Amino acid sequence: MIDCGVLICGAGPVGMTVALELARHGVKPRIIDVDKGPTDLSKALVVWRRTLEVLDPAIPFERFMKEGAVLQEVHLRDGQREIATIRPNEGEPASPPAFPPGILVPQSRTERVLVEALDRYGVQVERGTRLSSFNPVGDKVEINLENDEGIEQGRVDWLVGCDGGHSTIRKGLGVPFPGDTSGHVWALADVDIEQAFDPSHMRIELGKNGLVAMFPIGSRRLRVIADMGEIHSEGMPPDPSLADIQEILDSRTTTGWRVTDAHWLTTFGVNERQVESYRHGRVFLAGDAAHVHSPAGGQGMNTGIQDGHNLAWKLALVMRGGAAEALLDTYHAERHPIGRMVVEDTSRLLGMSMLSNPLARVARNTVAHLALSISAVRRRFRDSLTEDNLHYRKGPLADGTGVRGLHSGDFLPNDLVMVDGDSATPHRLLRTAESILLVFGEQMPEDLPARFGCDEAGFPIRIVHVAESGDMQDPDHVFHRFLDGRHGFVLVRPDGVVATVAENAADIQAWIERHLIGDLGQ
Repeated sequence: MIDCGVLICGAGPVGMTVALELARHGVKPRIIDVDKGPTDLSKALVVWRRTLEVLDPAIPFERFMKEGAVLQEVHLRDGQREIATIRPNEGEPASPPAFPPGILVPQSRTERVLVEALDRYGVQVERGTRLSSFNPVGDKVEINLENDEGIEQGRVDWLVGCDGGHSTIRKGLGVPFPGDTSGHVWALADVDIEQAFDPSHMRIELGKNGLVAMFPIGSRRLRVIADMGEIHSEGMPPDPSLADIQEILDSRTTTGWRVTDAHWLTTFGVNERQVESYRHGRVFLAGDAAHVHSPAGGQGMNTGIQDGHNLAWKLALVMRGGAAEALLDTYHAERHPIGRMVVEDTSRLLGMSMLSNPLARVARNTVAHLALSISAVRRRFRDSLTEDNLHYRKGPLADGTGVRGLHSGDFLPNDLVMVDGDSATPHRLLRTAESILLVFGEQMPEDLPARFGCDEAGFPIRIVHVAESGDMQDPDHVFHRFLDGRHGFVLVRPDGVVATVAENAADIQAWIERHLIGDLGQ
């Protein structure tokens, strides 16, 4: 008989992130997956900086660096012509050890890292188990599960659908999935290459026969994605052969690479869709169950992981009694605009890559070459790629406080601060805390809140007294600009987002009572 707090359907990176963050905050979920075992396919190939940051308290980013190469360069080419070379870490300091812009790592390894983290919290994925039906009733969700041992019935408090683009939960809710389907077919191949190449360099060819993107999976294995033209009336063509991929490399790139073996050969179409609401009472949708889009930019898995992380800390806080249930509505309010932006941005990138008119292609490549020669444009492109440009400033938890470079709703900057005589980054402080409060000034006030949420059940706040030293003498240092010779406070949410920037402790407590506790207990 099932009777648990949270059931997560789907044990890909999104579902495991939800499970991991719930467990880290004291709520042990059940997580199921219809597949008998984890994927052995590469699938998503990059973990971007914003994802590394949100996962860092549970999985230090150095762990991912052991599994793949840090992305150093992205080459845009048109045959022999180099349109642009993007270096995602351009202009970034060599020290302190900072989050890399992105790590090229196959999804199979990303899932392995997440499984390891779940093991530390005693959470196991229940494989070969599917949700056959569910029915929200009052403050519960009645569910039926099926596996080789039979049928299990019962109810849960909350149901989270992380079960992909063909989501059983989304369909069970009867939720529309509006959007469009691209008219082009794409070939995807993971192949071994005879020649060694730099595993930290991506390469994108924008030639006359359509886009060919090449992503390294180590120094001799390559992901190839190629535009194969419009889908004809007879439907999707058969999967490509190894010879087809060799022909693509020969005729549409200047690499000179020879393929020797294939690990994955398939074709796919691109859907661009998003549900209108991520929350349906006691049922939530996250990742591909809520939005699907072009693989351009490698944003899919990363956006889904950030969905799951945003939902999980809020759900844990509510379930512990530390916040009012209304907090859960902010999951949709904060994440739906991000999903919409990703769908729209990747759609534009896809459209630009599929230009068929020769003059339009020349114009595109020329404009890209000129624009990306400007450092400010390269920086904006990099920030979009690494997702450094994301924020929740317009979300319901942002109160409009802040100064230049540090606002409520921003992700926490990684500038060095001095704590107890040692330099540290704020993100490293989150590795040993559920939330933090940075206190600037000569003295530590006595009336600081101890909990993020309701005093009895909220997340403990690690209070950190920050001394002005070292890099903080730099006028461009974010925290120097904030301090500016005065005292102040920065309350940081469990997901590394600035909750509020305040001048006194009373304002910190006021934010907690207004945005988290609300009508709790009334």
